[in-house]
Amino acid sequence: MATMKLLVLFLACLCGSAFSSPTDLVYRNSTLVRNTIFADERLQGEIFENIDAFRELNLASRNTQVDYRLPTTTRPIHYSVLWIIDFSRSEPTQSGTVSIQLAATQQNVNEIVIHADDLVLENVQLALGTTNIPITHILEKERQFLIVRLNTGTLNFNQASPVVYTLTVSFGAPLRTDMYGIYRSWFKNSPTVAASWMASTQFQATSARYAFPCYDEPSFKATFDVTIRRPTAYRSWFCTRLRETTNTVANYQDDIYHTTPVMSTYLLALIVAQYDSREVFDQAGLLKFEVIARPGAIQAGQGEYALEVGQKLLAEMSSHTAYDFYDQHPQLKMTQASIPDFGAGAMENWGLLTYREAYLMYDQQQTSSHFKQIIAYILSHEIAHMWFGNLVTCDWWDVLWLNEGFARYYQYFLTYWVEDMGFSTRFVPEQVHTALLADSADIHPLTNPGVGSPASVSAMFSTISYNKGAAIIRMTEHLLGTDVHRQGLRDYLRGKHFQTAVPLDLFTYLERAGNNANALNYGNDFNFVDYYRSWTEQAGHPVLNVHVNHRTGEMTIYQRRFFISPGANDVNTNYIIPITFTTGSNPNFENTKPTHVISKAVSVINRGTIGDHWVLFNIQQTGFYRVNYDDYTWNLIIIALRGADRTRINQLNKAQIVNDVFQFARSGLMSYNRAFNILSFLENETEYAPWVAAMTGFTWLRNRLAGTPQLTQLNNLIVRWATTVMGTVNYVPAASETFMQSYLRYQLAPIMCALEVPACLESARNQLAALQATQPTEVPADSRNWVYCSGLRQGVAADFNFLWNRFQTHNVYTEKILLLQVLGCTRDATSLNTFMNAIVQTNELIRPQDYTTAFNSAVTGNEENTQIAFQFIQNNLPQVISAFGSAVTPLSYISARLRTAESIAAFEAWATSVQTTLGTASYASVMRGAQLARDSLAWTASVQDDINNYLVNGDQQFGTTEAVTEATTAVTTAQQPGITQPATPDLPSPDVTTPAPGSAVTTFVSITAMFCAMVAPYIL
Repeated sequence: MATMKLLVLFLACLCGSAFSSPTDLVYRNSTLVRNTIFADERLQGEIFENIDAFRELNLASRNTQVDYRLPTTTRPIHYSVLWIIDFSRSEPTQSGTVSIQLAATQQNVNEIVIHADDLVLENVQLALGTTNIPITHILEKERQFLIVRLNTGTLNFNQASPVVYTLTVSFGAPLRTDMYGIYRSWFKNSPTVAASWMASTQFQATSARYAFPCYDEPSFKATFDVTIRRPTAYRSWFCTRLRETTNTVANYQDDIYHTTPVMSTYLLALIVAQYDSREVFDQAGLLKFEVIARPGAIQAGQGEYALEVGQKLLAEMSSHTAYDFYDQHPQLKMTQASIPDFGAGAMENWGLLTYREAYLMYDQQQTSSHFKQIIAYILSHEIAHMWFGNLVTCDWWDVLWLNEGFARYYQYFLTYWVEDMGFSTRFVPEQVHTALLADSADIHPLTNPGVGSPASVSAMFSTISYNKGAAIIRMTEHLLGTDVHRQGLRDYLRGKHFQTAVPLDLFTYLERAGNNANALNYGNDFNFVDYYRSWTEQAGHPVLNVHVNHRTGEMTIYQRRFFISPGANDVNTNYIIPITFTTGSNPNFENTKPTHVISKAVSVINRGTIGDHWVLFNIQQTGFYRVNYDDYTWNLIIIALRGADRTRINQLNKAQIVNDVFQFARSGLMSYNRAFNILSFLENETEYAPWVAAMTGFTWLRNRLAGTPQLTQLNNLIVRWATTVMGTVNYVPAASETFMQSYLRYQLAPIMCALEVPACLESARNQLAALQATQPTEVPADSRNWVYCSGLRQGVAADFNFLWNRFQTHNVYTEKILLLQVLGCTRDATSLNTFMNAIVQTNELIRPQDYTTAFNSAVTGNEENTQIAFQFIQNNLPQVISAFGSAVTPLSYISARLRTAESIAAFEAWATSVQTTLGTASYASVMRGAQLARDSLAWTASVQDDINNYLVNGDQQFGTTEAVTEATTAVTTAQQPGITQPATPDLPSPDVTTPAPGSAVTTFVSITAMFCAMVAPYIL
């Protein structure tokens, strides 16, 4: 028996050796935890902003610790709500009454538990018909509960005919200032007029309880009758059409609205403002669609684009779902509302959608294509929610992806169907790649049981729920086929309308559609529900290591969970993976229907051809996984990319290669020397997707190399490689150019100017000068991002003053936001301090929602800005804390750009000296930022020689080593049993040349790998 164990162990080691190469699944130095997630990616709004959120939270089940969930012993049926908005006081207020019709869901219930927080409550009464029920009530602050207890007895229960009670509560509070609940905002129609107050709302996810006592969880759906009492000089808006307006109190009017559909509390909204509107009515004269905003914007025609494209998007989504929006409820209409102060950005309130002004208002002359496409895709996102989120709602926030994954998916593809704007192409670099990166940390799965507290609910609004959710939906669409997937979604919406859903509901409807269309013929072992669960209930995603035997056509595929920081987690996970591939002998990048589905640790597929030609997995990157190849296959891919075959390879697969190799090198799976050899094709590449993917990778690497000699060499390499592509887009818009050509320039030109390309600098300088001339020439809207910034970098204080005045006086909010993003590019220290003072001082210049945008601009505009901004914080710490709520966010911008050990030490010493002022939690966060800066320096030191190897020696030349007569055979799949990961073998140097496939060594390795898979279950 011992001899047998030794033999099996020996074979296991051979199995590990079978995949040993410079591009293997085993991380170099994998015994060490090498963090590669640094401070710049943890900043507010960045991809790893919430990476630590769930580690710092208690995810509690209903049976452990604090239970934040409402009991299900009662349920609401209908609400009647009066809200009174009062601007006459020095502190504007909201108040009112709510009557909730409710019923017990079981016997022996003696209390009613609902939500209420930050409200003054009065006159809490419970009635059965006309009979008052004696009660007592308490407020439980931690869980934000209002608990109403019967003094005697229990609620009557009748399952067949529910016994309806009415709970009535009077409430009131100041209008909030944090952009949650019912909050106050203001606007001006020109810089010289007085501000006008207004009230707006944001209830998602747990803020309806700030506005009125209610069952503030998505599964407690009910109908609502709402009356809004507002000053006579104002107008109000709600989710449904206005039924009537009455005069009940002097100087006020009551707007009484039609009953809502059955809906969740977080989807309610109201607005009280002196707004104008652009309205569209149906043939019966009923309001159908409108855009509302401050009068200065509506009168300037800034609502016209949203009015036009919004109706097209709504009609397209109605057709796509075969469920017309206006059929969802007879009194629904569509209002798109522009809000000056709005922390959430946009919100899908049913029938009253709210947006930041920059995300809804469009000026044909002043708004760039960048902001235009933002307006279009945010409209799509929120409109899609009318079906995915509103009509069918996630049962609880632990499956938020059922709402947000679909909204993000349609954000791209609904916009593509109506406006194009390259969204079908852009989905991969903008959504799939960001999702893969976020998912490569040790982070939560899509379905995340245990979410309970408001903090844990907030943490679910993450890149995983949005981007990964959308990417998995897209992968499933290609697995089923577009028509089948659409039919399954239509059935799901009809089957679950006005209800909540859990993932199994979705899986079941899609599986049924797939079976009906005979679209799931992937063998007896394939189970569609298990497939979906493997991607939603498990965190992470796999990297496939593909070893191709070019003599036999066999491709051995090993899957392993990919981590961006090697050693962070040793637990492997198997996924059920749809496989697509194409080959150099007969490239086909159009058929994205998977030919195979694999689920084991090791699988073998015969590609159907033999010979020395490349193979690429994951056609159009429809699958949510990365792909690594044996060295020889990588060599063949490099040859193809550097040669004529480059134009035969779909740009999404080229973008996939770019993104994968950057992350492989970052994580230690591949050397940078090898990665740059693969990336060298960019020198002749002109397509959008690979270049955007490349600039994302280069930006991360440039941040690491800042302050090192290699940065200048890398910058020079980028400029050289980008020469061809910049020659196709130039620095001046052409009348005949496409949106994607313009958008590629928008992405690349700022980097070229930052790298001091003379043509870019000259163009920016001249265009900014022309804008300031006596007879000014406006900078083309699509060029302003790089012209303004580069002009300021090359300019003086007068240039800053000109653009600062433009910001203060401009009537188009998209232009104002753009100016905030670039004003930090000034090199004048006095001007920079003027800018930062305007952020932290109380004024009507920069809104709180834009503080981080502005301060980030101030810190990152130039390398030297970091220390100027740090000095500003030191001199104005109380004001900084008052403006931002704490010093953590502005100091995180500083620590993310500390380039030397000395600057880190100085930063830490100052933070320690003001530890009391910062506070315990803030001090810990600030010091964590300093440690991340130190980690970045250590990581950079560990790869400098590797990077320098390529920067000094340049490209390697590769060739095929054996001519093999090509033959074609039938494609077959062999599913191998799972294997236990063996100990990591010693690896050769990352750039050692390995024997060509087809040699005795590689043939033996392939056979050994297959044999190892067979005996692995017996390893004890």
